[in-house]
Amino acid sequence: MKEFLSQIHFAGPSFLLLLGLLPLFWLRWRERSLAVILWRSVIFSLLVFTLAGPEKVGEITRMEEKATRIFAFDLSRSVPSSMSRWMERVAKEDLFPAQGDRLFVFGGETREVKDWEGWLRGEISAEPIQPGWTNLENLFSVLLRLPAPPRTVYLFTDGWETKGGVESLLSSLAGSSLKIFPFLPSSRLEVTNVTVKRVLAPHRGESGEGIKLRVAVENHSGREIQGRIILQRNGQPFKTDAVKVKPGSQLFTYKTTLPDKALTSFQAIFVPKNAQADHFFHDNKATAWVAIRSKEKVLVLNEQGDQGRYLVEILRRRGFQVTSVDLDSPPPNPKGYKAVVFNNVARERFSPAYLAAMERYVSGGGSFMMLGGEESFGPGGYLSTPIEDLLPLKLKEPKEEEEEKNRAVVLIIDKSGSMRRQKKLLYAKEAAKALAESLSDRDLLGVVGFDISPFVVVPLSLVERLRETFASQIDRLKARGKTYLFPAIIEAKRQLERKEASRKHVIILSDGETGGSGSDYIDLINFMRKELKITVSAVAIGDQANIPLLRRIARYGGGLFHHTFDPTTLPQIVLQEIRDEPQEEPLVEKDLIPVLVSGSRLLKQFPEGSFPAVRGFVETEIKEGAGLDVIVPSGGKRLPLLASWIYGNGKAVAFTTDLHGRWTKAWIRWEGLGKFWRRVFDWLIPPQDPFPPHEVRINILGDRPVLDLYLYREKDDASLFRYSFKGKAGKGKGVLNRVAPGHYRTTLPFAVPGDYRIELIESGAGKDLSYPLLGYTLPFDPRAEVPQDSFNTALLERLARATGGEINSKGDEELKAPAVIRTSRSLRSTLILPAMILFLLEILFRRFVLRLVR
Repeated sequence: MKEFLSQIHFAGPSFLLLLGLLPLFWLRWRERSLAVILWRSVIFSLLVFTLAGPEKVGEITRMEEKATRIFAFDLSRSVPSSMSRWMERVAKEDLFPAQGDRLFVFGGETREVKDWEGWLRGEISAEPIQPGWTNLENLFSVLLRLPAPPRTVYLFTDGWETKGGVESLLSSLAGSSLKIFPFLPSSRLEVTNVTVKRVLAPHRGESGEGIKLRVAVENHSGREIQGRIILQRNGQPFKTDAVKVKPGSQLFTYKTTLPDKALTSFQAIFVPKNAQADHFFHDNKATAWVAIRSKEKVLVLNEQGDQGRYLVEILRRRGFQVTSVDLDSPPPNPKGYKAVVFNNVARERFSPAYLAAMERYVSGGGSFMMLGGEESFGPGGYLSTPIEDLLPLKLKEPKEEEEEKNRAVVLIIDKSGSMRRQKKLLYAKEAAKALAESLSDRDLLGVVGFDISPFVVVPLSLVERLRETFASQIDRLKARGKTYLFPAIIEAKRQLERKEASRKHVIILSDGETGGSGSDYIDLINFMRKELKITVSAVAIGDQANIPLLRRIARYGGGLFHHTFDPTTLPQIVLQEIRDEPQEEPLVEKDLIPVLVSGSRLLKQFPEGSFPAVRGFVETEIKEGAGLDVIVPSGGKRLPLLASWIYGNGKAVAFTTDLHGRWTKAWIRWEGLGKFWRRVFDWLIPPQDPFPPHEVRINILGDRPVLDLYLYREKDDASLFRYSFKGKAGKGKGVLNRVAPGHYRTTLPFAVPGDYRIELIESGAGKDLSYPLLGYTLPFDPRAEVPQDSFNTALLERLARATGGEINSKGDEELKAPAVIRTSRSLRSTLILPAMILFLLEILFRRFVLRLVR
């Protein structure tokens, strides 16, 4: 009895205070019999106890295994077979599914099954549960409709939901009796899959520019996979590369050139050698888009091609598309070029009509630059032509000469046996013939051949007398013998010192070692230069020549040294020797230091402190209204080296020295040369980029592409950025949200795979600024079931935390330890029923029994 009473509890014990009314009832009923008083007291007490909510409370002990356990296995396509095997192993070895447990498989739909192992092994088709989706919301909606006893849910999934939204059920799950334990491997399991993660390329470039494409490929399996990477430009294959992709991530680099197209796509496709080595094909490609700006074109017209090589290289590095032309044919029309450069080109190379067209080109808005030496700025050259009109300099009048000057040239050719190799002697002969054609009739030319001794091939004579027989005389040269140069130089000296000429010059062509003492050569060369005014140049052919000796001969002889491995260049080198002869006034040839003019519009705040020396330049005068940028102080004068001005709607610059090394060797070696010409051409052709430095990135976040715009400018005015797109999903537009200063973001509202064109427009300060057109390729539906690089741990943690579960917790202690469960049973019905019976009996007793007694 005592134990029974200890189990009785009242839900509303305050009602028991009503028992204090019994003495009042006893006073009222004092005239009644004791039996009536006791009867009614019992009825009243039963009613009070009923109001107090009596309950019998107890405890039962049972094992947790007897509670309902639920196993849920994700069989969507994003779960690879390796993870399915892992799920089966963990379930069997750690959780022991038993009779009474309920087992479910799910994808887009959920189904309760018995042969769960067959489903996991693929022995049963998963099509009925729609494996193309993962719908956790559908799974837990089914589980929430199950009977209410406590249930433990063991959830096997990667957590990536591609359909539905399980987070909308979090409150319902928290209030339910479900306790969710998600299970995940410690690391991503092997997947028989190769993914082309992305193609890395510059966002912008210029046509003709060389770029590197980097293809990021990831092998999710544990073994090397062979295949091919196919590269496509605008949908057309241009390279196929056989590759071996090791486990993990790899980067493959390829070189290509940007075409002349405003927006170009570069796509990388991986094709496995064995199809069974790659189970997911729709992630085997990625695309990068490059916005291409056509290079601004510059036309460089040269008297000789090699004279323009340094300038052309500088301009190309600056980003221009350079057309360099040697004027052996009519020059191109300047229309379509941003700038035209005359590089030491003689007036006679152009027709009067072309010079007039150049003047119209510049006055109409084109840019023009003239540089070089005597051919460009020499007396009389462009005087009284349209070119003089547009130049910022005044050209000098030519001086009348009393007599025409001539040259005497002796060519010394090595004819030793080694000259037979690579046809060196043949090209040396061709050089001699080209030299004869380039000299005037009043010039003198002679040829001396040598092996161990010299012999005269062509005696030094007027070219006029040699023209008809020169070729046949030269062809007599045959390669044989050894090499001894010294006697050949003596023979050349002997011939030259007997002739009258305004300039005497020796050119040596040799490919081998030579006998004799070096000091003997230097003494002879010094005497020839200082006493006889004979200059000497040398050309070394190949790597067997005595290069140090030939270099010293040229230096002490006041000539030029050339070293070539290509015999075919000999004619060009010899002709350059003749064209690079010193000239008469107004040329100035001595080391002079240029000085930057304060206030120069071309070189304002030029960072280099000083300029290298120039060896020579052409003396001119600055025109009124022109800008003087760099001068050469000489004889108390400020002589122009660089000058500029505005001509009509165009611009013109004059640089009165060369850029091929004759007078500017120190400039060619100068580290600031590129910066110098960059400033000049930035003024001639101002950069055309109206938009600030920026970067656009498009990545998949969730199930939509997200566009991020980063602005790299000092001040962010919080402009309004709008976008519009066009592609497979149709058309659309929207606004970018400002995430932080200089950072704008929007989610692009399309999920249909395909190519898209995206335009960005900045609105501010009363005008719109269009940014370069963007391209983006969505390779597959972001919601598609493919293996991910990681698990959606964040979502699984929220599910576990909301229901009192934990990730990768087996719950062994809760399962196997006895569980004490508190139970309660209401006794109200037990008390109210006797109270009602006693009350009805009293009524019957009073109506019938007492009436009969009376």
